[in-house]
Formats: sequence, structure tokens, C-alpha cells
Amino acid sequence: MAKRTNPATVGIFVLGGLVLTIALILALGAGKWFSERNDFVCFFGGDLNGLKVGAPVKFRGVPIGSVTGIRINLPGRNLPRPVTAAEAEEFRLPVLIELEEERVTALGARGGTLTRERMQQFIEAGLRARLATESLLTGLLYVELNFFPGTPAEVVLQASDRDYMEIPTLPTQFEQIQEAAMRGLGKLDSIDFKGLVNAMTAAANSAHEFVSSQDLKQAVVELGDAAGSLRKTSDATRETLVKFRDEFGPLSESLRKTSNQADLTMQGAQRTMVDLQQVLDPDSPLMYQLARAADRLGDASAALGNLAGELDRNPSMIVRGRATPNQKQ
Repeated sequence: MAKRTNPATVGIFVLGGLVLTIALILALGAGKWFSERNDFVCFFGGDLNGLKVGAPVKFRGVPIGSVTGIRINLPGRNLPRPVTAAEAEEFRLPVLIELEEERVTALGARGGTLTRERMQQFIEAGLRARLATESLLTGLLYVELNFFPGTPAEVVLQASDRDYMEIPTLPTQFEQIQEAAMRGLGKLDSIDFKGLVNAMTAAANSAHEFVSSQDLKQAVVELGDAAGSLRKTSDATRETLVKFRDEFGPLSESLRKTSNQADLTMQGAQRTMVDLQQVLDPDSPLMYQLARAADRLGDASAALGNLAGELDRNPSMIVRGRATPNQKQ
């Protein structure tokens, strides 16, 4: 007869296995079950090949979260029907990410950094998400968060949507280069290559005709003659300068002598002016003698006047002479 199994033993065994399973799950989760998580969504328009669920989310190279889902559309959201060409060109795939508050605060951030209000402030300051290459060998991608001030914040969800918090995205550097190249190729279609080739051909023909023209050849000959004349003129000018240099010494000596003579003449004129000034001075001896001579001339003039009056009254006085007082009696 088989031995009967004790139910208590079975229960203890099952309970022990359950405890071990829970401990293993907690160990493999590395404490993620008890950490506070914040879910966000990023809409990428490029190719997501190389981005896997579980790929890291990094802020300037520091892991702060991971990718939790890559979808064609958000859960519970229906794609528009029908899809227009403009909507198809701007169609983006949603990537769900979760950021861990515990990691962010462990790096020195304050608590509550990942709240909707704080994240909105970061987005207004330029916080953007874009895809980056984890390894060039494997081609694996990760989501990079960084500040790009001045870039447009293009969003897909409405501001009133409270189910998801959207972080605006930017194209990768390769996508930016590809987009610029496509714009350049698009501009090439507007270039009239046929007209450009015809214009270049016409310009080349005109240049050939100009080079081979008789007028250009004649101009080259005349230019040579002009160069010879210019050379002769230059030689004559050089000879003139040499002669001027040789003759400038005697001329300079003559000018110096003339200047000295003019200086002596000016000194003599200065002395004459001084003498004249002394002569014309009212207190000078010459002026005194001139004054006395003028007085004497005045007396002589008065005497002549008296003589003329008496001759007028007695003309015979010239013959008989002037009568004395005895002769008058």
C-alpha cells in the first residue's frame, strides 16, 4: 500500500517555489517594479530600422530611460481615411519611451523633473528627441534627448491630449543632409541646361572669332610700337634727369650767391630806412636847421614885400635912392 502524501508538505513546497519565482523576477527587474516611470511619445518621420524595443534613451549620452514600444499608430487612435498625399508625406511613426525618475534624480536633478509641467518648460527651452547610432557596426539606434534652442517644435498630438506627453523630434544629421540634397536635385530640374550649353557655345565661338580677328592682330602690333615709343620716352626722361642732376649743383650755388646778395641789399635798405627815420624825426638837428632856414626865408620875403610897396609908391627911388630924413626937409 502506497504511502499517503502529506498536503502540508506539498503546500510548503509550492509556496517556496512561488517565493523563489517572485525573488527571481525582482532580481531580473533590478528594482524597476518599484521605480516611478513616466511615459512619453516621440513621432519620427524617418526609417526606424535599427531601433529596437528596449533601446536606451539618453540625455547627452547618459541613459535615463528606454524604448517601450514602436508602433504604426497609437493605441486607440484610428488613421484618417482616406489618407491624402500631403498626409502620407508627413506620416510619422510613434515611438513610446519611458524615463525613470530614479535615474534622473540620481544624476543630480530635482524631484518632479519629469512632470508634465516641467517637461513642457524644457520643450519650450528647446528639448528635442532624435535618433542616433549606437554602433556603426551593428547599425543599432537609440533615442537621444538634448536641447536645440531655436529649432521648431513640430508636434502631432493636440495640446489638449492628456493621454500622452509628446516630445518634439528632429531629423537625424544624415536625414538633414539627404533632405538638403533632395532640395538641390529638385532645383536642378528648373535649370535650362540646353540654353546654358548654347550660351557657353556662343561665348566660345565669340572668343575664337575675337582671337583670330585681324583687328586684334593689328592692335597687338600697335601695342608693340607703343611699347617701343614708351621705352624711348623712358630713356629720354632718364637722360634728362641725369643732366638735371649734373647741372643742379652749379645752379644751386648760383642761387645761393644771389640769395646772399639779396640779403646784403635788404640789409642796406634797412639801414637807409633807419637813417631816413632819423632825418625825419622832429627832434633831429637837420629838422632844427631847416626850421631856422624857413624863418629866415620868411623874414627875407617880408623885406622884399616892403621894398616892392615903396617902389610902387616912389618908382624914382631906383635912380635917386631912398630919401633920408634930412633930404625930406
